[in-house]
Amino acid sequence: MTPPFNASIIGLGAMGSGMARSLLRCPSIGTVSGFDLNTSAVEAFYRDAEEVGKAHAVRFGNIAEHTRLEHFVDDSTDVVIIALLNESHRTTGVSSEKIRFVDAPISGGAARASSGELTIMASGHNETLDELQPIFQAMGTKIYRISGGVGMGSTVKVIHQILAGVHVVVAAEAIAMASKAGLDVHQFYDIVSGAAGNSWMFGDRGKRMMEQTKEVKSALDIMVKDLDIVCKEAKRLGMPVPLSALALQQFMGGVGMGLGREDDSSVVKIYEVLGGVSVSDSAAAAAAPSSSEEGDDVGDDWILPNGNKETILEVGDEKRHNIVISNDYTRVLKVKFPPKDTTLAHRHAEDSLYFFLVPDGLNVINHVKGSEPKCDCMEFGEVRYGTHKSDKPLVHKITNTSEVDMFCIDAEILKSPPVTNPLPLVAEHHTLIKTRDRCRVYKLSLKPGESATVSYPFFYLSVVLRGSKIKICLGKDPHRISWEKDMMIGDEEWCVPTLDVTIQNVGNEIFEQFIAEWR
Repeated sequence: MTPPFNASIIGLGAMGSGMARSLLRCPSIGTVSGFDLNTSAVEAFYRDAEEVGKAHAVRFGNIAEHTRLEHFVDDSTDVVIIALLNESHRTTGVSSEKIRFVDAPISGGAARASSGELTIMASGHNETLDELQPIFQAMGTKIYRISGGVGMGSTVKVIHQILAGVHVVVAAEAIAMASKAGLDVHQFYDIVSGAAGNSWMFGDRGKRMMEQTKEVKSALDIMVKDLDIVCKEAKRLGMPVPLSALALQQFMGGVGMGLGREDDSSVVKIYEVLGGVSVSDSAAAAAAPSSSEEGDDVGDDWILPNGNKETILEVGDEKRHNIVISNDYTRVLKVKFPPKDTTLAHRHAEDSLYFFLVPDGLNVINHVKGSEPKCDCMEFGEVRYGTHKSDKPLVHKITNTSEVDMFCIDAEILKSPPVTNPLPLVAEHHTLIKTRDRCRVYKLSLKPGESATVSYPFFYLSVVLRGSKIKICLGKDPHRISWEKDMMIGDEEWCVPTLDVTIQNVGNEIFEQFIAEWR
C-alpha cells in the first residue's frame, strides 16, 4: 500500500468529523469519504472535501440498517482501522484474507480531533503500522504502538476509560456538593483547576456542568457503552473494579432520566435531583455580581472556556506582535511564534491586511471571544482583510498547531494618505489579487532576469513573499540612480508615490512581492 491513500471515516460525529477533516490536510491522502446516520453531516463533510479536491463519491445509504463492519468493506479494502474492538478485543466481524486490521483507539476530545492533536493507541503488525504512520500523524501528535497484536490498543483504551468515566462522575459529585454548601462554584472550579485534585476531565466537563450547555460533545450513552465494556473485560480477567461499576450505575441513572443523548456532563443532574440543588443556577448567581468586569475593551477581563481569566491587551502590547512600522497611515506588526505556542488575549481595533508567510502553509486554532475555538488553515501567500474598525473589534487568541513557526505581517490601515489613485494599477508582471474600500493588493512576480518598469502613483506597503537579489533603478538618464539588495521573505517597507522605477531580478530565484495600495 503506497500513497496517496483513499480513506473513509465511518461516523461523522464530534470525533469522527474532526478526524476526517484532519485527513483532508494530509498530503498522503488522495480522497476522503465519510459515512454517518446524519446525512447533513455527510453532505457538510463532502463540501469541505470538495473544496480541497479530496472528495470521493459519497454513499448516502440507510446506514441504520448496517450495524456490522462488513457492510462497509469489500475486496478493494486494504486496511481497516478499528477505533475500539468488542469486549473480547479480538474480533471484528469481518472475514477476509485480503484485509489487514489495525486496532487504533483514540483519545483527546472533539477539539483535538479537529486540530489533529489526538492521542492514538495503535496495535497490529509493525509493517502495516509503518505504512499508516502518515495517517496517524495527520490525526494525532501522540502516537503509541502497543505490543501484543491487534486488540491490545483497545485494552489500553478500555482501561483508560476507567479513569475518564470515574473522573466525570467525581467532578459532578464535587461540584454539586460545592453548590449545596453555598460556595461560589466558579471560584471552586478555579481553585481545583490549580490544585492537586484537578484532572483533564474536571477542567473540561466541570465547566460544561456549570453552564449546562445544550451542545453535545460526547454523549452520555457513549460513556455507558465504554464503562459496560470495562466491567465485562474486568469480569473476563477476574479483576474487581468497584469504582467503575459505581460510575456505570450513575450514568445508567442518567439514561433512566432521559439524558442518554445529552452531553455526558449532564450526569451532574442526578446529583441535582438527589441533593435538591441546581448547579447552573448557583453558577449564574455567583457570576452575576462580577459580570460587568468582562468586556471587549483593552484592560477588560476575558473569562476563558477553561475558567481562567485573562486581561485583554492592545495588539501592539502582545509580545508576539512586534511593531516594525508606525506612521500616520499605517502600523505594521510582524508576528512570529513557535509551534504549540498560544498568544495572550489581544484586541484588533483597526481594519487590517494580513499576509501569511509560512512556506508550507499554516494551521492554527483561533480562539475568538464569544465563539467556540475553531481550526483555521492559511496557505502560503494568502492575504486576508479584517474589518475590525468598520465592523467590530476582534478579541482573540491564536494557537499555532503547525510544526513550524507562525509568520504573518499584520498591517493596520489607519487613514487615507494625501495622494491616492482612483483606478487600479495596470502594469507588467503585476496582478491585482484583492480589492477593498480602503486598499488594493497587487502581486509582483519576476523570474530570474525579468524586469518591470512601473510608476506607483500612491502610497503603499511592500511585503516580500519570495526573496531574491533585486536591482532597482530610479529616474531616467542622465539622472538615473540604481542599487542592488538582497530581498528576504517578510521584508516590509512603507513607500511614497514613485515614478519610473525599474525593478529587475538579478538573482537565481523567483521574486514575488506584495504591493498594498492605500486608498
